Amino acid sequence: MNTAEALVKILEEENVKHIFGHPGEQVLPMYKALEKSSIKHILTRHEQAAAHAADIYAHSTGKFSVCISTASPGALNFVMAVATAYKDNNPILVLTGDNPYSERLEDTFQSFDLPGVFEKITYKNFNPSNGKEAILALKEAIAIFKNEPRGPIHINLPKDILNEENVDRFIDFPLDYKTDYNYSQMNILINMIKVSKKPLIIGGSGIIWANACDLLKDFAEKNNIPLTTTYPARGIVDESNPINLGLVGLRGTAMGNYAYLHSDLIIVLGSRLSERTMILSSKSKDEFNQKIVHVNIDKSVLKGKVKIHGDVAYVLENLLSVDFNLNHKKWLDEIKVHDKPLILEGINDKSLPVRPQSAIRTIYDNIGDSYVMGDAGSHVTWTMLLANPDKYGKFSYSGALCPMGMGLPGGIGLSLSHPNEKVVVINGDGGFQMCIEELATIKEYNLPIIIILINNNQLGIIRQWEEAIDPEFRYQVDLENPDFLKIVEGYGIDGERAYTIEEIESSIKKAMTVDGPYFIEIYTREEDIPLSNFL
Repeated sequence: MNTAEALVKILEEENVKHIFGHPGEQVLPMYKALEKSSIKHILTRHEQAAAHAADIYAHSTGKFSVCISTASPGALNFVMAVATAYKDNNPILVLTGDNPYSERLEDTFQSFDLPGVFEKITYKNFNPSNGKEAILALKEAIAIFKNEPRGPIHINLPKDILNEENVDRFIDFPLDYKTDYNYSQMNILINMIKVSKKPLIIGGSGIIWANACDLLKDFAEKNNIPLTTTYPARGIVDESNPINLGLVGLRGTAMGNYAYLHSDLIIVLGSRLSERTMILSSKSKDEFNQKIVHVNIDKSVLKGKVKIHGDVAYVLENLLSVDFNLNHKKWLDEIKVHDKPLILEGINDKSLPVRPQSAIRTIYDNIGDSYVMGDAGSHVTWTMLLANPDKYGKFSYSGALCPMGMGLPGGIGLSLSHPNEKVVVINGDGGFQMCIEELATIKEYNLPIIIILINNNQLGIIRQWEEAIDPEFRYQVDLENPDFLKIVEGYGIDGERAYTIEEIESSIKKAMTVDGPYFIEIYTREEDIPLSNFL
């Protein structure tokens, strides 16, 4: 057994179902092993798309995912997407082929310092020099994903190392993996909860990786403690559940932000507390820190008065074992007074040209229980504000780095991770063209994805920022778009255009019955989005 075969065997044993990638000369030993494997390789048309698909696959399942590329020309195409996963702490295994290890210091054809490139955008970066080190690197990566899933892990795999024979004895090599978690302040947290009159929970994506959604729901409901979520954690508890106040921070709900500002204890579970969450307290951070208890597996991000470096599932299990006997009805009633329905200008406007917010509202009204993937751009603001996910993974978008072009590959990852569900990808006309080649991947695997293009023939949010600088400033934002319907049909995907709300409704109803992908292009007017308001 060579190294490539051993690596694939280990991934099989970890129940990996899919690997996203694109073949190339230096990584062909892995592809030869995959050909005989139970793991299904998903051939994307660009390496960036492979890593984007793996990113959303991981986020929507709560399990690590895998992407693979060849040497430098392929591996460097990974960079944008791996950085996106890194920014969102999503655990993806990034495998890159490379020129033979013996040539690593030579300026040979297609050579580059790949470990050096990936060092800044991965949680862990391995550059094995032989088959044993490659196998142990994979075993350590999997152990990290199981215990401390804090972001992408990169393993660089030179071709000669992949072909190294007689390495199967290292597959069962023992690996002693230990964490340095510290729960010494758990009793302080328990006492703070006991005396708190206005507690609030902020749940982050760490809840997903800890498989702690049910634990969080049980703890919040048992003790009548309201909770809010960060952007990537939407749906960790059903947003129609009265205990869930919705998003907190920038574009947070009225109730969520009121509770955040007026609480006397904020229990932060599995979140970094980014500036988008903390923005409301930017003028009084020191004061806010005194009421924050922060739990995270990454001790470098811990903020607040009490810091617990550890697993949020372990913390919630311990909290559930305590009989707090709390009644926060008065606090909940106070919050509910500030329950303001989401009112967006033009949301029910049927005039022409169609307004993007009314188009997206119509989309949500007609897709039932489908999963939704947004891209980046002005449309994703409406897509996010109108989402109401009942579990995590139901709504995904391009995250904290927010690159354009993530919609189609993200939709692929979302569809393959939930094969029995409809997926709706909502794209703008700018981002759609950045990974448009992935229409071929969607068609090849006949994925049940409804691809919706919100077309206003411009880079809308950039146009809006330009005009904010100077009302006369409008440069390089108006697009001469192609005939998207012809392009999509060229990939073998059926579709249609919609100009009115009634046509949008009819198109979506038809798309919901199609066994496979379907494309809908919606023409909309120029429309500004709320850039910095707190809803």
